[in-house]
Amino acid sequence: MAIKYKEINPNNWNRYSAYKWFSTFSNPTYGFNVKIDVTNIVKYSKKTKTSFFINFMYVVNRSLNEIEPFRLRIVKDKIRLYEYIDPTWTVRVEHLDTFDNARGKYFKEYDKYYKYNKEITEKMKKQSEIKKSYNDGEDYSDYYITCIPWLSYLSMSHPIPDNDSSSSSVPRICWDKYIEEKGRYNLILNITVSHALVDGKSLSDAFNLIQEYTNDFENIIK
Repeated sequence: MAIKYKEINPNNWNRYSAYKWFSTFSNPTYGFNVKIDVTNIVKYSKKTKTSFFINFMYVVNRSLNEIEPFRLRIVKDKIRLYEYIDPTWTVRVEHLDTFDNARGKYFKEYDKYYKYNKEITEKMKKQSEIKKSYNDGEDYSDYYITCIPWLSYLSMSHPIPDNDSSSSSVPRICWDKYIEEKGRYNLILNITVSHALVDGKSLSDAFNLIQEYTNDFENIIK
């Protein structure tokens, strides 16, 4: 079922000048790399034998959905504000030695979110072939999420096509391998966005909310 949205009239929009300016760029994206303390999610995941990836993705997905600019997309030269945004993430298909993209669903209720998206992940890990189209979404109502669990990086950048306002309007999210530092677990989280839709304040708000929800993980999932 398609996600509900409303169209934004750019002429009546308080970001119109910024939108107009950055829309002239062949690639209007930028991003931050921020250290996040994920100790509470690591401990919960180990205690409950649940997936750290799905647990942290839930926090990221929920946080971004609560900040309006992250639900904006440019589709067919129109600005859409979606009611919510679903997750899309990469899954390693080990016996084929390659990756495929999973499209899940967003639920604010943690139990529903975890069950639905974990089942998709496990199913895709065992699939016998890779989809012919690597990314076939047409409404861009998702977040592009991945992780690099094999190493810890200082920064990273995403491949983003030039002169494609719809694709560049989708936030890209990546995190690295969490490492222990003085009894705490930290990772580097990258979020890359289109400056036509998301300013530095909103991007900062996203990282701060992700950290807040990570710190309070067991309470927010009740």
